[in-house]
Amino acid sequence: MVLNWLPQETKQAIENLDLGLSVYSVPEIDILLSKTVLFRGKKFRPTLCFLMSQTFGVDLDRAQPYARAAEFVHAATLAHDDVIDESPTRRHRPTLNALSSNARAVLAGDLLLARVMAELSALGEIEIIADLANTVEELVSGEWLQLEARNIARVNRIHLETVAKKKTASLMSWCCATAARLAGKSQSWVALARQFGESLGIAFQMIDDIIDYDPAGEKPFAQDVREGLVNFVTLEMLEAKPSLLEPLQKILGAVPEGVQWPWQPSDLERASAQVRARADAKLEVAGQILDQLSQLSNSSPDAVQALRSILVYLRERVR
Repeated sequence: MVLNWLPQETKQAIENLDLGLSVYSVPEIDILLSKTVLFRGKKFRPTLCFLMSQTFGVDLDRAQPYARAAEFVHAATLAHDDVIDESPTRRHRPTLNALSSNARAVLAGDLLLARVMAELSALGEIEIIADLANTVEELVSGEWLQLEARNIARVNRIHLETVAKKKTASLMSWCCATAARLAGKSQSWVALARQFGESLGIAFQMIDDIIDYDPAGEKPFAQDVREGLVNFVTLEMLEAKPSLLEPLQKILGAVPEGVQWPWQPSDLERASAQVRARADAKLEVAGQILDQLSQLSNSSPDAVQALRSILVYLRERVR
């Protein structure tokens, strides 16, 4: 996703990041994970972990196990989410549950979480481990809240922002806060790093929701509607035109073949622009935090610039 903008040492750290599990008792798990949720991922969260570590002056070798943990937790949530969503594919490739079964996908995700707990416990950073446990709880509660609203057209902005904060932003926040903790920074710096990750993560989700309505995107057009979910763009259309509520409710989660979408192209265009403006506001907050982090005496200018490039990429991201 961002490899062209990274400092050379960060690129090397990502390339060398070992995501193997070596499950000798059940080698099939390792094979299935490497073919699905761990297959050539964008490694955005490890990248964030490495760049924030450099920004706080932390050696990348010390950050490596935490970057690995972030990717494993993310992969575990994907394995579980695909079961919940009954998804046969992810980015045009068969999901873990499609290649094996729902039960095996759940177990593989559980194994990833167990491996994270074992590896991080050996490092003895209790605050970081406790923080990650809270993050996993946030991920679960975010998915739970999203499930409760499935096939319900009448949702509000607070609900969507809460789900985005928990499901998307929480793990990014952990990556950023972990870098500050490894550097031995005060709670105020940890909180600032966490806020950077949260702002970035919510903006990330908003932009993903815009892309959900891109006919040339990786997923089918309006995939969230097909799965029974109202996203940020859909909410903007409903708030601007309440008359869409009833026709949307009729197709939410059960989109007929050759459906005539209830909104007009101009409705969608306007809503997408409004969501992008909201995402830009979140990215502006993240940029202001980077200004503060760049003043740290041992921060890496190259890492800070790479983080700024991520913000620019997200502002300009189309698909």
